Amino acid sequence: MNFIKEGIIRYDQSDFDLISSIPVFEFRIIEKYRKSLNELNLIAAYDDGLGFGNISCRKDYQKLHKTDNPQFLITSSQTGHLKKLTGVDYTRVLDFSIEAFSLKTQGALNASSEAVTHAAIYNLNPNIGAIIHFHNLNIWEEMIKSKTPSTGKWVIYGTYEMAIAVKDCIGDKTQGIFVMKGHREGVIAYGPNLNTTLNIVKKIYSKII
Repeated sequence: MNFIKEGIIRYDQSDFDLISSIPVFEFRIIEKYRKSLNELNLIAAYDDGLGFGNISCRKDYQKLHKTDNPQFLITSSQTGHLKKLTGVDYTRVLDFSIEAFSLKTQGALNASSEAVTHAAIYNLNPNIGAIIHFHNLNIWEEMIKSKTPSTGKWVIYGTYEMAIAVKDCIGDKTQGIFVMKGHREGVIAYGPNLNTTLNIVKKIYSKII
């Protein structure tokens, strides 16, 4: 299996509105959940400093940009190594096109390299309200062994193919978890809110770790 280096942004970044920071009230709640994942080393960094994992939650940014697509707040690219995030480490996703593989974003930094995958998941079900993409080798291996729903081993993270592949893993479900076979250690959990989604992660963590 050919694993690709982390942190490469492949989506079209050209529609990026640079602002100084996201206000605290927007990310205060999601940061609490992100902190829990960082403490479990599920969103963190490797020894070489390369960050992994991301978290997002659905938001209403219609006052900033009108669209029929879901809108959400997500951790910015390469922030996994940070213990605590601030307003410069979160990015608004105001709009997107799966077909064009592009995002309309706003923040101090670009959105996570997996942001289009998050967009595709939110697009599948209006009742999905939060997504956690975490890394853990033991969980990843056990999920593959147990034949948990998965994307194909040749589907690379942060690609158009990944954004399309998630549909087969999720279907019409509102909550669940799946493994990314072609993205070493990569697992995605989703649910109606941050609390439910984190509990899905903690349940499998306590079962395997």
